Amino acid sequence: MDQQSHGNPPFGGTPKPQTPPPVPVPVAETPRGGIAEGIFAEVERMTAGGTMTRSDAFERISERTGRRAGTVAANYYRIARKRGTVASRAKRGPGQPVGSRSADATAVILARLESAVKDLGDLLRAQDVEINKLREQSAQFDKLREWMSKNS
Repeated sequence: MDQQSHGNPPFGGTPKPQTPPPVPVPVAETPRGGIAEGIFAEVERMTAGGTMTRSDAFERISERTGRRAGTVAANYYRIARKRGTVASRAKRGPGQPVGSRSADATAVILARLESAVKDLGDLLRAQDVEINKLREQSAQFDKLREWMSKNS
């Protein structure tokens, strides 16, 4: 549906009930990095004054948005490192060979990969919904065009 129809079908008819998206801002309308920025701000609000731990905040946001708690935490800490509110992760030293990653580092990489794959799946599902809406609109326009050609 277009922005001006406010969820109502074009040319009259019964309006479709609108359900809010599970994420505060739809992915298609979020600028790159916007979701992570929003997560960071929300965690900071939830943990202000020591009322809640970060882990609990990650879990609550996870339940509300459908993202995994690890994905929420990764988004939070990426922004926190960028802003300098948490220490940056240790870099590989000059004497440490390239292939000498610890099991923890491998687990982190796998967690990031899993998070990226999940985010990609979320984007594909959102795209599928949008494509289905466009197909419905196209069918409505075809019917209108057919009706206009019969009645003109």
